[in-house]
Amino acid sequence: MSSRIKPLSLQLANQIAAGEVVERPSSVVKEGLENAIDAHSNQIQIDIEEGGRALIRIIDNGEGINKDDLALAVTRHATSKLTTLNELEQMMSLGFRGEALASISAVSRLSLKSKLINNDHAWKINTGTDNDFTDYYALPEPTAHPQGTTLEVRDLFFNTPARRKFMRTVKTEFKHIDDIIKRIALSQFEIGFKLTHNKKLLKNLPKAVTEKARLQRISTLFSADFIDNAKTVDFSAKHLSDMGEIRLWGWISQPQWHRKQSDWQFFYVNGRYIKDKLIYHALRQAYQECLPDESYSAYLLYLEIDPQQVDVNVHPTKHEVRFRQTRLVHDFIYSGLKEALFSEQVSSNDQSSVMKSHEQQPHNNSHQPLVNDHHYYPQKKINQYQVAEPFTSPQVKQSLCFGTSLGCMIPNYVMSQVINNEKNTQIFIINVIRTQQFLLKQLFQSGQSHSLLIPETVSDTSQHITLILTYQSKLKQWGLELDQLGEDSIMVRSLPSLYKIPSCKINTTLLIRSLLGIMKDKKDLCEVDIMTALVNAIYSKILMVSEQTLLLSLLTQQIDQQGFEKVSQYRPRIWKIMDESSLNTFLD
Repeated sequence: MSSRIKPLSLQLANQIAAGEVVERPSSVVKEGLENAIDAHSNQIQIDIEEGGRALIRIIDNGEGINKDDLALAVTRHATSKLTTLNELEQMMSLGFRGEALASISAVSRLSLKSKLINNDHAWKINTGTDNDFTDYYALPEPTAHPQGTTLEVRDLFFNTPARRKFMRTVKTEFKHIDDIIKRIALSQFEIGFKLTHNKKLLKNLPKAVTEKARLQRISTLFSADFIDNAKTVDFSAKHLSDMGEIRLWGWISQPQWHRKQSDWQFFYVNGRYIKDKLIYHALRQAYQECLPDESYSAYLLYLEIDPQQVDVNVHPTKHEVRFRQTRLVHDFIYSGLKEALFSEQVSSNDQSSVMKSHEQQPHNNSHQPLVNDHHYYPQKKINQYQVAEPFTSPQVKQSLCFGTSLGCMIPNYVMSQVINNEKNTQIFIINVIRTQQFLLKQLFQSGQSHSLLIPETVSDTSQHITLILTYQSKLKQWGLELDQLGEDSIMVRSLPSLYKIPSCKINTTLLIRSLLGIMKDKKDLCEVDIMTALVNAIYSKILMVSEQTLLLSLLTQQIDQQGFEKVSQYRPRIWKIMDESSLNTFLD
């Protein structure tokens, strides 16, 4: 090996570059399809032979390539999609690096045919030769071709035998190609796609410009079962900090419909399929209380964001992106998924006081990150309730008043049993939400708070956001910490501590709107006001056995401290007693 430094040959430099861009035949298909999409095609045909080893042909009806640009198209760092650094920082096109065709032509026999929309003639260029080099100076020749471009790649890796040896079987390589086409077809609904392998038509996807047609394409590429068990996501916000408008839309599987693999998870940012740890974390957190262990959700999601807020130039394959404000994007995705998963599950009977407060507040439905995750009770959690013991406080003891818990009869109701000295049995039916509301009034202490692991976003009118922020410092003294995100949204970073009350959670959206309702009628806030708002915003998950015991114990303690006569005024709302005679009457 010589110690002298010398420049690499153009051929060797491009073959090295091809190692990054052209991993296998599917890489060629991806680069070719991205160019066809950027050329505003609405119909693309992909012809494959021998898993892409022998032939990859991509035919589009896009804008075409100018005759004088054909030779330039196969040189490195040449592109029509980028001229300045400012354009790179707000990139919307898919293929922009200007390396794909040069890298592909360095390891294959490549030809391009193209015709501009208003030209009378088409032109072609062949860069592949029988020798171990590429003819970078080939001259365009006239040819017959309709409007658009045909990229033809033959004998992939013919001049790099080591790379060719690493190619897998025809079946495996075609599977990778099929996956690439599937990913792209699920983000480009306005384009029709045809796929052939060894001259056999395998896919014929017409353009899908209507909702019905989109669902049909999804059913074809995913499965009809996914659509039947999916929930629609459409969550957006304007003026989120300084990010501008941001929108998350698509489809997600319902929690009870899950898979053993993560192969049905597709996420796109401005039309680009990506794999991003930040996004996967937000998705996992949204589903974490809903799925059994070692199970995966299915989703098809699209994030639309100001291109200046995302850097797509961080990886040669462009599968990774970097967001300018990672935390805000994470929280936005998390809130949107939680709203879609749980906001339609509200129980009018068990949540009447909460919903009454909610209905009294005007709001815009497109900006409600409602996090009502307490209304879905997956079998995984019900099974765990019999074994999990998270509450180990000395306060946990068998209730002296309400007896022994028999478990949650239905969500939000605990059944307990008392056998008195005469061996007569009494059955208590305890409303969990109303018990928690009662205990909150008794146990609330201002100034005690807990920080949210994932801050929650609440959107409302700009006037309401301005109003709530005028009390920002006072609310913080009571444990409620808020930050402004934009003209019409705030972020809740901490809530008053409810650690003594088992499984007691706060719906931040209802809390803020309840406070706004109080602020409209008063010039100032007091401790009773925030306590009232907290009571209106309570929600609960189904309680574990230990939590049921703790809840009964806390209720007993309040009866002991205040006297049964005083507390019994709440009895019709909190609990009811059914003895043997009433049970017999009920069953007759």
